[in-house]
Amino acid sequence: MDVKTAVRVFDVINLFAEVRQPMIYSEIARRTEIPLSSCHALLQTMVAKGYLYAPGVKAGYYPTQRLLHVARDICSEDPLVLTFQPLLSALRDATNETAALATLAGNRVVYLEVMESRQKIRYSDEPGGFMYVHASAAGKALAGALAPEARRKLLDTCEPFPALTDGSIIERKALEREVEQGVVNGWHRSTGENVEDVAGLARGFLIHGEAFALVIGAPKTRLLKNEQNAVKALLHVYGQIPPALLA
Repeated sequence: MDVKTAVRVFDVINLFAEVRQPMIYSEIARRTEIPLSSCHALLQTMVAKGYLYAPGVKAGYYPTQRLLHVARDICSEDPLVLTFQPLLSALRDATNETAALATLAGNRVVYLEVMESRQKIRYSDEPGGFMYVHASAAGKALAGALAPEARRKLLDTCEPFPALTDGSIIERKALEREVEQGVVNGWHRSTGENVEDVAGLARGFLIHGEAFALVIGAPKTRLLKNEQNAVKALLHVYGQIPPALLA
């Protein structure tokens, strides 16, 4: 269940990331759908905490550098991401495609770290980016890593499955069959199900009971052409995860 005040803080931050310019509080309130009085109080609190400032009279508000420095200090010491960065780098270099570490955020897939391919035409995303469970290799792999009852509950929260492309799987039984087949195979695939020309491969696993996945994303034609070698690299890198994490 969302905590309203916390959600509003993130809505304001995400709005500034979108518009990238100062805004007066009435505009912020309108675009975030926060009542005027509540929005004004929230912005004043963020100013008092050093996360916003007023560039000038009637110029509105804008984030300070404090947000950047706090985020950088936190992320620079993320123990899990630090562990997986060399593995993702190895996966990217072995496949010449974008590699990522994903987990679940509620009923969506979220990337914790992304190492983009060095090729000019490549799959591009960033940490914090979300994807649908039913329309991504990462989502299928994460679902496949869960015990059957936990998997059922996850898919219950994902329904109905929106058709993002002509290739999206929108029928529950078909998705369950594909997830189960991926568990048997040891890896999962998506082909143009979230974005028409993008394909993905993923290997799911549990760390302390939570689902994670190693992911490869690439232009569909190129990844499918090299799928056998990409799967081999994916499983090899999976095998390099420290056993203590998977215990």
